[in-house]
Amino acid sequence: ILLVVLPLQVVVNTAMVVVEETPPGTMGWMTWRDVLHFFDVVCCCAILFPIVWSIRHLREAVEADGKARRTLDKLKLFREFYVMVVVYIYFTRIIIYLVRATLSCDHSWIAKTTAEFASFVFYVLVGLKFRPHENNPYLRVDEEDQGDGVELQNQLQTV
Repeated sequence: ILLVVLPLQVVVNTAMVVVEETPPGTMGWMTWRDVLHFFDVVCCCAILFPIVWSIRHLREAVEADGKARRTLDKLKLFREFYVMVVVYIYFTRIIIYLVRATLSCDHSWIAKTTAEFASFVFYVLVGLKFRPHENNPYLRVDEEDQGDGVELQNQLQTV
């Protein structure tokens, strides 16, 4: 999904920039703007599918695996990430679009500023959630894996 959606997202966003720079009186301008906005929302929703699949996979791993605590921590962190992504997508793709449509030309800068601020807040929150710290479930090394690393290090030193 990501191999198709990400290039499509780049093409759609590039086309949206071109359409926004053309005068609104150009023939088909509103149609292209609406079509590209639709594909932008579809691409954003398609990005959510791998996140949902990962959450489902982690939930199944909790039931089947003996390392339930670690997997539950990952599941909780991933659910929080999912909620942040959904809120970000809805806000930047739908709410900002509605705000931009209702504002006068004099206040159109408010929509852009709000979208940029929302992006900044989203990236800061994601960076804080996944920052390296002692109890981060994605950076924790199992004790049995750690033992393998020591054995490998000893083998490398003898060579």
